[in-house]
This record gives sequence, C-alpha cells and structure tokens, in this order.
Amino acid sequence: MNQTNNSIPAGRQQKILDFLSGSDSISIKEAAELCCVSEATARRDLDDMALAGLLERTHGGAILHRGTGFEAIYTEKKSVMIPEKKRIAKAAAELIRDGDSIFLDSGTTAYMLAEQLSTVKRLTVITNNLDIAYAVRLDPTSIMIVTGGVRRDGYSALVGDIGEELIKKLYVDIAFLGADAVNVDKGVFNSNFMEIGMKKSILNSGKKRVLISDCSKFSQKALTKVCDIEDFDCIITDEGIGEEKRKVLEEKVPHLIVV
Repeated sequence: MNQTNNSIPAGRQQKILDFLSGSDSISIKEAAELCCVSEATARRDLDDMALAGLLERTHGGAILHRGTGFEAIYTEKKSVMIPEKKRIAKAAAELIRDGDSIFLDSGTTAYMLAEQLSTVKRLTVITNNLDIAYAVRLDPTSIMIVTGGVRRDGYSALVGDIGEELIKKLYVDIAFLGADAVNVDKGVFNSNFMEIGMKKSILNSGKKRVLISDCSKFSQKALTKVCDIEDFDCIITDEGIGEEKRKVLEEKVPHLIVV
C-alpha cells in the first residue's frame, strides 16, 4: 500500500520547511493543519527537525534556522509576536509618569510602547527610531527629541557617532531597550555591529534601564553582545519564556515583569 506524503515524516518536514521559506515562523497548530496530523505529531516533527539543525524551536512552534548574523528587516519584525509585544508595551507604559524623560530605541516593541504615551503629560521622549519620530503623537505638553545620525535603511533606525555623542550628554529617567537575542546566561545580543555603539550609549543614559523583549528573542542567537542581563534594573517579557528562564531572570534582575 502506498503511503501518502503526509504519513511520511520526511514529507511532512519538507512541507514545514517550504512553509517557513515564505513565513517568519510556524506554530504547532499551523504545522498540524498543514500536514493533516495531530498537534502531538506536529510537535514531535518540530522537535526532530530542531535536533537535525533544520529549524529552531520556540515556545509553541518554530522558526527557520538562521545564523547569528541574520537580521529580519523592520517590517518583518513588526508583523510577528504582535499580541505579546502589545502586552509588553502596555506594562512598560505603566512605569512612566508625568514629567519623566525616557529613551526609546529602534526596536518594534519600543514603537508599540510609544503608541501608549499620548496621554502622558510633560514627557520628554528621545529616540533614534524613525517610525516613532514620524508617526507617534504625544500630548501637547510633551516633546520629542530625535538623535540624528546615519539612517539605516530597512530598519527605521539612526546610528553612528552623531547620535552617540548626543546620547552621551543625556541622563534620562528610563532607558528602554529591545534586543535581537537574549541569552539568560550570556546576556543581550544584537545581529549587527552598526547599532552596538548606539545601544550601549542608550543603556548608559538611563537612571533606570528596562529591557523590553518578547519570548521569541530568548530562543534566538545573534552576533554581537550589547550587555549583561545584570545591567538592567527591569526586564519585561511575556509568559512564553517558560518557568526555567523565568527563575534565572528573577535571580539576575531586581524587577521582572511577565505579561
């Protein structure tokens, strides 16, 4: 009797790889529906493929295996983990008070945080994020300062010495940073060298330093280290990080918020 392609693990795995070639990620449910199998079978397939180095497992699914130097363009980043990023942004906004000064970096979660700030009074927002600079509306009593620098095409970010020199003169109430990858043991990483100087300057500018990063970043790898986990006063992430990583973070930072 001839087996259908769906009943052969190799056939199912190829379908999953074909799907991932055109999408940023796949959930267990999507894999099950794609291959017409149970979610338990889909989970085993994803686990087997991860062991073979074909993809990387995430909470509830998988992403295509990528090298540490890979970085998705800004529009792709904005389209993934949206519910989690919105919850993180809302929790981050609750840390901000009228009259505060804050720095928002170039990440997509920082943009969603900026969208939460229209009712905050006498706020000073400093950013190198061009989407924030262009599209976000603040209360009339608030102001926005854009760092200047070299535009990084495809990533809506300003980088370089011009911006770094400005940031070195600043001291804000809260500096909010995102990350391309977070390793609970080794620290926070970025996929390229161009933004490292800016991110380090942003971190140093903050009286309080807050990492805003969804759970998918805790399963990623990236090329260049920005800082240690312990350099942050607070980390805001979502419940997808799992209990093991949560316990490690609770030991390393004074304040962990899981939404």
